[in-house]
Amino acid sequence: MATGLQQLTPGKYLFFGTPIQQEGQNIMVSGFSAKAIALINGDSGIEATVQEYDISLVISKRSTHILDGKFMEAHKLYTWPANLGDPKAWASSKQVFFEQHLINQAIEVLNVLEEQQITWKFIPLPLFQAAAKEAQAVSLLTSIFPEL
Repeated sequence: MATGLQQLTPGKYLFFGTPIQQEGQNIMVSGFSAKAIALINGDSGIEATVQEYDISLVISKRSTHILDGKFMEAHKLYTWPANLGDPKAWASSKQVFFEQHLINQAIEVLNVLEEQQITWKFIPLPLFQAAAKEAQAVSLLTSIFPEL
């Protein structure tokens, strides 16, 4: 993964733009990043930032997704390529998932373990908007998403 990318921490995220494939040392496992409005609990309440995040862990085999109160391995969310030995097919499958299911969708990262395992879930956009209002980040949110 490229240096300079932010790592996901517990908080709420709204990703936007286009996922960017990161050139890494492991050619079989392509990594991706995307920009997000992040709402993170800080010392003085909820803090809002816009940064580029490593989103690869969202669908990592070690990460967990919560759907309807049930825990599932996050890597089962996207379609695996027919040829498991083809790095380009893996990258394409991941990019399609990120474009269709992560970009312009709000998620909440519930926890991050030392081994870079995350537990996360999709959240309704109004919940994200309410958290943005609490963080006094509504102008930031509407500058990126004027339709809101």
